[in-house]
Amino acid sequence: MNLFPFAHRTADPAPTETPAAAVSYLTRYVNRDAVSARSGPGPTFAPIGQLFYLDRGIKLREADGWVQLRLRYRSASGLAEGTTAWLPEAWTSPCTPPGH
Repeated sequence: MNLFPFAHRTADPAPTETPAAAVSYLTRYVNRDAVSARSGPGPTFAPIGQLFYLDRGIKLREADGWVQLRLRYRSASGLAEGTTAWLPEAWTSPCTPPGH
């Protein structure tokens, strides 16, 4: 009788970190001033606050011309670092990594 049936399992591999260069390619900044950040991909979703020119975040996904960003820093309007928000993709631009 095996008293520890799961003892033979190996630990889950440690999560890998995204290299800094890859994060730079995923980082987008807001290219307009005072835009409504929304809870979902479209104008019918509730606004969660405003983002201003040069606020930036990591692109998580996209849908129907909208991108979801996770804010890398506290926004100019006071949205907390880590907040996720949807914006029209045209209102954002990719950040260029250093050396490119």
